[in-house]
Amino acid sequence: MTALMGLASHHSLGFVAIAFAICVVAGWLLAVLLRAAEASQGATRRRWQIGAALVAGLGVWTTHFIAMLGYRADLLLTYDGLRTALSALTSVLAVGLPLALSAPRKALPSRVALGAASGVGIGAMHFAGMAAIEGCRQIIAMPAVVLACSVGALAMAVARGLPERLRGPSIVSVVVTLGVCGVHFISIAGVSVIPDAISPGVRSANVMLSIFTGTGAAVLFIGVILALLAARRFEAQEQAHTQILSTALHNMSNGLVFIDSQQRISLFNSRFLEQFGLEEADLQVGMPAPAFLARVSAVNAWSPVQQDQIRERITQRIRSNAPAKSEHVMQDGRILEIESRPVQGGGTVMTFDDVTSNRRAQQQISHMAFHDPLTGLANRRGLTMRMEAARPDGDACHLLLIDLDRFKPVNDTFGHAVGDQLLVQVAARLRAVLCEGDFVARIGGDELAVLLAADADEAMQTADGIVSTLAIPFLVNDIVLSIGCSIGICGMHEASGAELLMQQTDIALYEAKRQGRGLAVHYRAGMMEAVNERNRLECDMRGALSRGEFHLVYQPLVCLKTDRVIGYEALIRWDHPVLGSVSPGRFIPLAEETGQIMAIGEWILREACREAASWAGDFQISVNVSPVQLRSPLLMAHITNALAASGLAPTRLEVELTETAMVEDGPTIAHMLSSLRAMGLRVAMDDFGTGFSSLAHLRDFPLDRIKIDRSFVSRAETDPNSLAVLTAIVQLGRALQIPTLAEGIETPTQLTLLREVGCDAVQGYLLGRPARAIGGSLARSVVEQAKEKSAA
Repeated sequence: MTALMGLASHHSLGFVAIAFAICVVAGWLLAVLLRAAEASQGATRRRWQIGAALVAGLGVWTTHFIAMLGYRADLLLTYDGLRTALSALTSVLAVGLPLALSAPRKALPSRVALGAASGVGIGAMHFAGMAAIEGCRQIIAMPAVVLACSVGALAMAVARGLPERLRGPSIVSVVVTLGVCGVHFISIAGVSVIPDAISPGVRSANVMLSIFTGTGAAVLFIGVILALLAARRFEAQEQAHTQILSTALHNMSNGLVFIDSQQRISLFNSRFLEQFGLEEADLQVGMPAPAFLARVSAVNAWSPVQQDQIRERITQRIRSNAPAKSEHVMQDGRILEIESRPVQGGGTVMTFDDVTSNRRAQQQISHMAFHDPLTGLANRRGLTMRMEAARPDGDACHLLLIDLDRFKPVNDTFGHAVGDQLLVQVAARLRAVLCEGDFVARIGGDELAVLLAADADEAMQTADGIVSTLAIPFLVNDIVLSIGCSIGICGMHEASGAELLMQQTDIALYEAKRQGRGLAVHYRAGMMEAVNERNRLECDMRGALSRGEFHLVYQPLVCLKTDRVIGYEALIRWDHPVLGSVSPGRFIPLAEETGQIMAIGEWILREACREAASWAGDFQISVNVSPVQLRSPLLMAHITNALAASGLAPTRLEVELTETAMVEDGPTIAHMLSSLRAMGLRVAMDDFGTGFSSLAHLRDFPLDRIKIDRSFVSRAETDPNSLAVLTAIVQLGRALQIPTLAEGIETPTQLTLLREVGCDAVQGYLLGRPARAIGGSLARSVVEQAKEKSAA
């Protein structure tokens, strides 16, 4: 009370009130400047910091010296000008600088420490100002110094340590004013002033002090005006920025949550609430992360295990300094992609992107890339991936390639829509007959594959089951369709890779189709070599014509009534430069399959007609015509060109075709044969009795000769059934007035037998082997020559 009474008696209340007002204004201005500095960066921040240092330093200095103008009015105190100026500099450096340095977003301890330092600086500025007093001695009580500095440090530490929501200009101004006034009046209370002899320059010194303090007050008030304008502009910018940020934040397509270093929720947007089914009242800024997680878990019905996993994940991301990304599947099937990024100063920003549609689109694209859209089975790419994945267990895996028989006629007859539905039913049957772990794929139009985890015996049993299952008729749109299948089998251990496995299995499938279809064939060693040899033969055959490797030989046809040659059959031979003589039975089927028979057949017709045209007499020339040639519209042109180029009369040319060729397209073949006969050519049915024999062929097709297959001739001497068939064919031909010719006569006994049954003509090694040129006298009896050879 004595100290307070002393203060009241030693101070002029008017000056104290002015000093208090200036301090309040300076505190308010300081809060505005520090807030602007905290929100700025770079050069802008440095300008705000300089302003804050000047306002803080000059505000404290002005408050002190205005109060000092009203101190001890009973004494005429004088002030040293230089020391007074130095006290102002001390105030800027000791008070303003620490406050300015605390403006960036530093951690709480750093801000508090710098605030406390500025509070101690207020005390330093006070005693520096007191030291400028002249004409008296001062006795300073150290407890008062310590207490004043402590009050200043505490007040300024509180001012800088306030939470952001309490760091407004009003509150900061009050705290700063209490600190500055507390330091001033506590220090004054601890000082005793003893006057000396009064100096004559007192009044001028006091005038100088008044000028200094007036200048400081003017600077402060000018600063207030400028600060008001700057603060208004800053607040407008901040509000606009905040509004833009809020609009952008709440209109983001991604959910966003910011968790600070103390694991509190500092920010979230509307999209996050929507993604997790939350209301705005469910979350608040500043909510601890555990409470936040508990609320989200309750709304989304997460289990305790899920809560623990997510809590651990969030904790790891807050502690980590590296970005992280993961996916979370919600209870309703939605997929959220969660990305977390650490921020400067601690904490992490987590964004939540709903990628459900993208993932489903990716899954659909992936499914389309590896599956057949019609049947839903895997496609060739999917099969290849599965085979590569199964490679470690290759010893117990087998691949089955399935080719549907008679599928093309279904498409051609009933349309592709029926064919597609048939494929769907085939896929369903395969799924039903196979085990759960077996892999089924559609790798072509009517070609399917099955990858089995089975040994060779089990694979063959499964293949036989598939053959039996697919042999059962299908019902598609009230249409009964009977197809079948052929299957090739190969073990994964028999091939070094997926491509070779497919190739070997395909070779086994080809062999199954070659053996008659409707069966399963396992790949055997040597099949690959046979196919390679066949491919080499095909390649060599493509250039054989141009290289002149083909030639014709001619075998005589003998009439049994006259025992004389009536014509010759032209037979092709191939002299391969490496393989030597290649049998026609080896390369003709290959030529028919690859289509090369058209060029070869044209050459045979031209060469045979040219050779026959050079013979003396009117001998016939017989040429075999392939079914492939008969189906081609070019055959008529080839025959016409060959006859025209050689000058051979059409009546001397006889074309031979098999019953198989007639069966494939009866009406078309019948029309073709009628056109040939209309030109004057003769038509013979070759190998009668060995193909799809039918008496209707003899009735419906225009024929000039029936050639009896050598198999009946060779067995007729020992097999009564063969003799009966041979006799029946000869009598049938005689009844239909179609001449007969027997092939393969090799013994005189066979020749005698054919005379007895009434055959019209014969050919065979006994009567003449095929030769490149016709030598000797054509008029001489061939039978006599044969007898001479037998006698010799």
